Amino acid sequence: MPKYVICPESFAPLFDTAEELLTPFFNNFVRNPEEGSNTIDKARYVFYRGDSMAIAMKQQLTSVLGPGAGVVIYQIGKAIGASDAKHYFEKTGVQDPAQRLALGPVVFALSGYANVTVQPETIAVQDENFMLVVDHPNSYEAEAHLKTGLPIDAPVDFLNAGYAAGWCSEAFSLKLEGKEIACKAMGAAQCRFVVAPARRLRGRVKEMKALYNL
Repeated sequence: MPKYVICPESFAPLFDTAEELLTPFFNNFVRNPEEGSNTIDKARYVFYRGDSMAIAMKQQLTSVLGPGAGVVIYQIGKAIGASDAKHYFEKTGVQDPAQRLALGPVVFALSGYANVTVQPETIAVQDENFMLVVDHPNSYEAEAHLKTGLPIDAPVDFLNAGYAAGWCSEAFSLKLEGKEIACKAMGAAQCRFVVAPARRLRGRVKEMKALYNL
């Protein structure tokens, strides 16, 4: 069984393979402060504190954009997810869409965004029936908001949702969007997300909220 992802048994071989493919890349980490760089398998990585990304950036964007700040953070996450997906698809040579999807949660865990639990409602097909249902039990965005001690009345994991949508869109060559339907910062046991084709997302969200009594 995979070490970094919790999933139904039927998905386990995909994630086992993903971990075998990706772990060597992340083990090839070089910190070079003399040159002001960090690399993973020769690719440049820049570290940000989770609180800076989740709280400070959101506050700054909100001061400029108001309620639209969340949309911008979501789109940033989507762009990062799509770019990371292309990078690791090229690195690993993986072509199968389902296996490409499986690389995503492993990269997510190895990069420190969150760990991932894949729910059995997930439908990994390359058509309009596609749906990903996942939990991020320790999302850095939710944890940062919880640390503030301030009341939260709406989901906060915009970058998490965008990243998942961006990665899956690249994996399946579909126009997908993501939505957080439960948020740990609001008192839920975990952050839960649905990713589906844009025109079907609202219906899928409704279905999953009813299924999970949200």
